[in-house]
Amino acid sequence: MSLFGLLLLSACANKGTPPPGEAPGADVPPGPSPAPARSTISAAECEAQQAVVVGDIGDGAIHKPGYTCASGKPPIADIRPAEGEPVAVEGSVCCP
Repeated sequence: MSLFGLLLLSACANKGTPPPGEAPGADVPPGPSPAPARSTISAAECEAQQAVVVGDIGDGAIHKPGYTCASGKPPIADIRPAEGEPVAVEGSVCCP
């Protein structure tokens, strides 16, 4: 291998090493932050609060951070099935 080839390899190998005091991956922009976890309640508990159970249509919209219910408010909680109740495959939320 030529001297030029060795210099080129050396330059490429050191490219990923951050300067002292800089964290690795500091130049990588942060991704979206995960949605804060909602509490979970049963469908009956949701309805007892005069709220409605809204199921996801398969696009995951109810699980996204900015999701709002038809009322314009965020969901109160995620729905967890009570024992013996059917499980919503895509998930459900309790909307005010």
